[in-house]
Amino acid sequence: MRKFNKILIFSFVGIIVISSVWFNFFFISKNILNFEKNLFDAGKESDVIIVFNPGGWGTVSLEEAKDFNPIVNEIKKSLEEKNYKVSIVEYYRTKENFLGKLGSLREIISNFSKSSKIFAEKIELFINNYPERKIVMAGLSNGASFVDSTMENLEKKIDGVVSIELGAPFWGENIQRENTLKLKNEEDILARGDIGKLFISLVKAPFIWSYNNLKGEKTSFSEAMMITGHEYYWPEVEQEIASFVKEKF
Repeated sequence: MRKFNKILIFSFVGIIVISSVWFNFFFISKNILNFEKNLFDAGKESDVIIVFNPGGWGTVSLEEAKDFNPIVNEIKKSLEEKNYKVSIVEYYRTKENFLGKLGSLREIISNFSKSSKIFAEKIELFINNYPERKIVMAGLSNGASFVDSTMENLEKKIDGVVSIELGAPFWGENIQRENTLKLKNEEDILARGDIGKLFISLVKAPFIWSYNNLKGEKTSFSEAMMITGHEYYWPEVEQEIASFVKEKF
């Protein structure tokens, strides 16, 4: 039994080490270069670039993000109504697999200390090359935390860079910035930090996830948690975002 436990522990530690090495030395470097290329390509033809940072693990595309897609597209529409040419560039924080998620856990726990710093460097590089362009970093939930950490890592306030952050989890820093709009629903138990209700949601999630997937209803674990109030809809945030866009553009 002891031998089996040692093998189990060794295997677990090995997986953590492998996922960490993969994430830090392979994924981040390749991912940031892809983002840089897409960002600079967008800068050649657009006045404003919206950088899309989804919630969860940060692996969902704009097209598949049923929660955040409508809001980001409405932000784009409001900027286009002001006669800006706008592009949306997606940024993925990890890969949609077990290794990718395990490897990115340290970043989530550390409030994206490493990846947001590298990301901020690319944002600064872009603005230095295209000083007439503007960037809107839009983030939901964990994506909002990542965006906020990026704003903190920018060496100085850059007038051409603003952020719109929705539903950032409670454990992030609550620093107010001139170029940042932070929105949180009063009922959002994740943003508010209602530990008791979050714990109940976490306990129920595996059963909901298993039941739905057995029925053939593809459900992510985050969806199965059914976090009360952690949904954001355009009609509810339109006024504040519209006022922010009007002020900054």
